[in-house]
Amino acid sequence: MSALRSYWRWAAILAAVIIAAGVLFLRDGADGAAPDADYETAAADRGPISQSVATSGSVRPLVTVQVGSQLSGQVAELLADFNSEVAAGQLIARIDPQTFQTRVEAARAEKAVASASLTARRAELRRAQAFVAQRKSDLDRYEGLGDEAGLADVELDSIRAQHLAAVADLDAARAQVENAAATVVQREAAVIQSEVDLGRTEIRSPIDGVVISRSVDVGQTVAASLSAPVLFEIAQDLSRIQIEADVNEADIGAVGEGNPVSFNVDAYPARSFTGSVETVRLAPTELQNVVTYTVIIHADNPGRVLYPGMTATVEITTGQRADTLRIPNAAARFEPANAATLLENSGGGRDRDRGDGQRRRGGRTAALAEELDLSDAQQKELQTRMRELFAGARGAGGQNGGGGSGANAGDRQKRRNAVLKSVLTDAQWQQYQAGQKDRPRPKTIWVLDVDGNVEPRRVRLGIADRAYTEIAGGNLEEGDTVITRKATPRS
Repeated sequence: MSALRSYWRWAAILAAVIIAAGVLFLRDGADGAAPDADYETAAADRGPISQSVATSGSVRPLVTVQVGSQLSGQVAELLADFNSEVAAGQLIARIDPQTFQTRVEAARAEKAVASASLTARRAELRRAQAFVAQRKSDLDRYEGLGDEAGLADVELDSIRAQHLAAVADLDAARAQVENAAATVVQREAAVIQSEVDLGRTEIRSPIDGVVISRSVDVGQTVAASLSAPVLFEIAQDLSRIQIEADVNEADIGAVGEGNPVSFNVDAYPARSFTGSVETVRLAPTELQNVVTYTVIIHADNPGRVLYPGMTATVEITTGQRADTLRIPNAAARFEPANAATLLENSGGGRDRDRGDGQRRRGGRTAALAEELDLSDAQQKELQTRMRELFAGARGAGGQNGGGGSGANAGDRQKRRNAVLKSVLTDAQWQQYQAGQKDRPRPKTIWVLDVDGNVEPRRVRLGIADRAYTEIAGGNLEEGDTVITRKATPRS
């Protein structure tokens, strides 16, 4: 019996210890400290950040001209080869000119015949003019004599008919002269055309540059039937090059004219080259549901070490900060499992957040009104539409059990943009989109206080690189301990 009482006494003591440990655990968990959960942390510090977009593209000359032949014939002579430096107007090839020289001579002979024919027609015109003058004189003389001439009416009518026939012959002679003159002009044009064709047998460079491609050899026959065959490709100036880089649609919004660029090529792995964005082409390229845009980058080519066709690995710098408050990227992505509870316990719960959100929206509307020069009617409509949007989002959040990150946050942003686009004019919307590139993004990050408790901090995120994200504003100071991830449990 004594042993049984001792057994139950020790069992009661063990149960009391277990209950006390459970109470302590639940109390600490309710306070939000989660002492049994270790975290990996880092200190917010200051330093440089360089945001960039990585891509690749092909090295191209700034200007490439394809030189072809407008004539068909055999290549008689080549005066330029690969890598030859040529000047504008320099002779670089010749098509066999014999056929075209013969055509020039034939055209000149036809022109001479036409000129002789014109001379003969002009002589006939002068003779017709003399004959008309004679007939006119006879007619005037007999009509002046009247009855004294002793001519019958039939004879006088014959003289009048002869005069009219002479006038008709004069008109015909004039027409023949005009026809002969037109034939001379036509033959002159044929001579000019044949001389032009003869001149085209000499292929000349249209620009100063370097021959980067030659497609023919001496003795080869080129046929210019439907299109001019390409004989040479000439790059204008290889001391400067351009890179045609494809940038994904998700990154193209951050790329603009003048952005600095660094790149390298496989031929010089230890050497880095620099350039800048010249233009962003608006025409999209879609391949397997992936949309990209071509970005043209101009760069110097010292020593002409970069060759056309090389593949360049490109990094376009879209934002730089020399000395800014920053946190690791992992800290900007981290969110504890009980984030909603921690927000409530920290005083940043729903009721307070709604009031803050309304004040922030009012402030944003005023900022947009000043930035985009909104009218009074636009401001009122925007405030009304934003309140309706917030009320709808709040109701959906309550139905879904809270949680405002990830896809839901992206959907809200899309709805906000839809509201803005419906209220703003086209010019205002374009101005707003342009200003969105560098606009800080609101975000809640998580820190450990001096007592080891997890607490949220509301900040505004700026640019980011591969390691760090800029803190553009908010409730965070240098040296604060930010949580990057939950530590892996130790075995």
